[in-house]
Amino acid sequence: MKKVLTIVLVFALSFGFLTLVNNMGGTDTASAQETLTGTAEGFGGDINVTVVINGDDIVSVEAIGDDETEGIGTMAIDELPALIAEADSAEVEGVSGATYSSDGIKAAVKNALATRSVAGAEELTLTGTTEGFGGDVTVNVVIKGDDIVSVEAIGDDETDGIGSIAIDELPALIAEADSADIDGISGSTYTSDAIKAAVKKALESK
Repeated sequence: MKKVLTIVLVFALSFGFLTLVNNMGGTDTASAQETLTGTAEGFGGDINVTVVINGDDIVSVEAIGDDETEGIGTMAIDELPALIAEADSAEVEGVSGATYSSDGIKAAVKNALATRSVAGAEELTLTGTTEGFGGDVTVNVVIKGDDIVSVEAIGDDETDGIGSIAIDELPALIAEADSADIDGISGSTYTSDAIKAAVKKALESK
């Protein structure tokens, strides 16, 4: 009888310990989650998303776009968020027939992820150089975490009034988009491409 009681007691204590460990793990997971919001333009109006992340994992995505076309844009609103969460990325194919709404959802998710907490992250200044139209174009890129804080471009040999416009205007657009994958300045293709290539080189060096 004593042996049976001992076995039962050991089992109960083990079960209690495992439950405690699991509960502690659940608490840690919950505390690591962060809820982000983002907005972008859809077909009928603004699309708002709420993105729950845990580190680099997209836990869930919710999209609201009350002005999207019923039966078309609403399909993207209903279906695309789960696909983004499953892929852990906004770089997924949109819902067929609902291109504008799909692109709006993906852009809103990217905007949300761009706001993720970078508390404690230090600012770094990175440099990159590539050839423009008249000569070398050099950029200084200040980043904090995954956020591009600012971009400065230097290209003294670029054509005044053409390439110089890209030197003056494109860096701020890159910082605003948090990406070098944006349209260049009209009429300044070579210089624009050089600035974007130099920014990518800088970011790859971090």
